[in-house]
Amino acid sequence: MKRIIFFTSSYKIGLTGQLTEQALSFTEHYRNQFLFVSGEKEQFPGLFNRLDKNDVNYSRIYGIDDHAEYFRLVREFNYYVDQFKPDWVTVHTNWQLAIVAATKYLYQKKYSILYIVHGYRHNYRFRSVIAKYLIGLALHLFANYVITPSFFLKRQFSFLRGKNVIIFIGEDAAFFGGYSAPSFTVTKRFVFPGEFRAGKGQDLLIRVIKRYIEASGNDDVELCLPGKGKNLELCKVLSKKLGLEKKVVFPGFLDREQMRELYLRCQFALVPSNIETFGHCIVEPFILGRVVISRHVGVADDIIIPGKTGFFFDSEEDLLKVLLAVVSDEVLCAAVARNAFDQRDQFRWENVCKQHFDLIYNAAGT
Repeated sequence: MKRIIFFTSSYKIGLTGQLTEQALSFTEHYRNQFLFVSGEKEQFPGLFNRLDKNDVNYSRIYGIDDHAEYFRLVREFNYYVDQFKPDWVTVHTNWQLAIVAATKYLYQKKYSILYIVHGYRHNYRFRSVIAKYLIGLALHLFANYVITPSFFLKRQFSFLRGKNVIIFIGEDAAFFGGYSAPSFTVTKRFVFPGEFRAGKGQDLLIRVIKRYIEASGNDDVELCLPGKGKNLELCKVLSKKLGLEKKVVFPGFLDREQMRELYLRCQFALVPSNIETFGHCIVEPFILGRVVISRHVGVADDIIIPGKTGFFFDSEEDLLKVLLAVVSDEVLCAAVARNAFDQRDQFRWENVCKQHFDLIYNAAGT
């Protein structure tokens, strides 16, 4: 029986909602084989209570998400290694990797290391190049396997070759109810949730909606842009300048349930981001059976077959052409939406965790 220590927190955040869901799934199917480790904080209240209610085996190392007192953290992590005796340790950040690798070599432990890549400072053009190769060097030296959650991200670390495995990120159970088919005979609603910052592209969507109304003659449309950020006011000004105050909606930050309800009110999800390493904004509407129209970012290339399970665009002009060709074709849209919904099981945490666990069990030489 393999024994695994699995980190469930992130820098400055503490225990995260996403990793809590994964810990619950691992515990349900592989109880007694995991010890989950996090800092003392939590992303939002109630996450530790969920672990307690589900009898999850976890421990807290105070200050582990603060990037300070490194050698104390190494000693404390070694205590849990001595107690649990893991065969594998799964980490999500460079700081966690530094602690786990130091513990392994300073105290001569024999566990293997699995690293899950979530990003590489991809919001910054020059820093991203440096960060990618520094992370890559560390992974080459210390990680036995690396999970990247999309083909897009795997390409960024292609130099890791055989160490690099694609396993998706799971989605909340609340997104896996019965099929609520979108109606294409009512107001056409488009949605893109995201932080309002450079590279996200909300301004592109606002401009395209204006051009679509003018080119198609159909003004029975609505663009929903939930989220917050420094560029929010600029997008509101642009919307007003283009006379779209009643066509573009800015609902602010929405929680998970509110976001799900918004997706269900929309028929189309648009993803104009320059980069997404995974892209919940792609997957969430996809598994709810909405028509996803995306750039080639994140997990889009893994799941979208043009004209079958979604559509692609590369530029503002491309997006306008797609909208003019697709939005009015109700039969095509209904088929694409249903096909997307039928592919949703690959994002259930149960299936994601099985792939993760199978990787560990089938790893050569371990």
